[in-house]
Amino acid sequence: MGGPSYRSAVTQPPPPPGTPAPGYGPPPGYGPVPPKQPPVWPWLVGAAAVFVVVLCLVAGGLVLVFRDGRPSATAPAPASDRWESAEPMPRMTPEPSLPEPPRVIGRDVTVSGRGNKTVEVALEPDAAYVATITHDGTSNFMVEGVDAAGRSVDLIVNAIGDYAGDRPVGLGGGRRPTAGFKVRATGTWKIVLRDLSKAPAFTGEASGRKPAVFRVTDAEALGRQITATHSGRDNFVVRGYGDDDRPGLFVNEIGRYRGKQPFPADTQVIEVDAQGGWTLQAA
Repeated sequence: MGGPSYRSAVTQPPPPPGTPAPGYGPPPGYGPVPPKQPPVWPWLVGAAAVFVVVLCLVAGGLVLVFRDGRPSATAPAPASDRWESAEPMPRMTPEPSLPEPPRVIGRDVTVSGRGNKTVEVALEPDAAYVATITHDGTSNFMVEGVDAAGRSVDLIVNAIGDYAGDRPVGLGGGRRPTAGFKVRATGTWKIVLRDLSKAPAFTGEASGRKPAVFRVTDAEALGRQITATHSGRDNFVVRGYGDDDRPGLFVNEIGRYRGKQPFPADTQVIEVDAQGGWTLQAA
């Protein structure tokens, strides 16, 4: 074929990196090119950002501590301020003990009747009485104290046949006030109520053959023990009442008895319930 002939051109491999192009070597007298230094401005920007963050945190803490011009409750006060602002401890001054109010004095009351009967009585609620009770009959005789609603307060007498004796009314501590008596009898009966202050005083010795009630003015001076005897065949009961009218049982026996019991120093009333000969002696 006519025409020019196209021979393949020989392709030369590219020079390795860093090899200067032919005819463009480094300028004479300068030596190798120094390495390129990193820029300084990024470090300055980072330091400025950290400073701004720290400043914001400090400002926020001061706002929490001093809110509305007052230190916050979360900020502890200096030690000196805590001691100066602390309120002094109150002194435990014992209150003077008040004397016990005098016992209410009740007026005398008398009720009587025949057979079964419930009677109302006008007694002082805070007073204590000694009731002198008599019965003339042959069957069961019972006297029960009741409150204003008719509920039982205390069994005062439970005997058979004739009866005569003194019984306490309004003692026992915590009982409901006596507002009447429920009487069960076949014969005639009588109840005379007098204030407890009119009961005979116990001077260290007493004796009798029927129920009795005594005032005690100074039990500690009378002794620490009380000796009781009984010669009857029925129940023999001796009780004492203290400062707050709480009862204490000295003796509770049937038939003959002789013995000693402790005599509390705060005893103010002694009650004897017996139908035979009895004696009491403090020592």
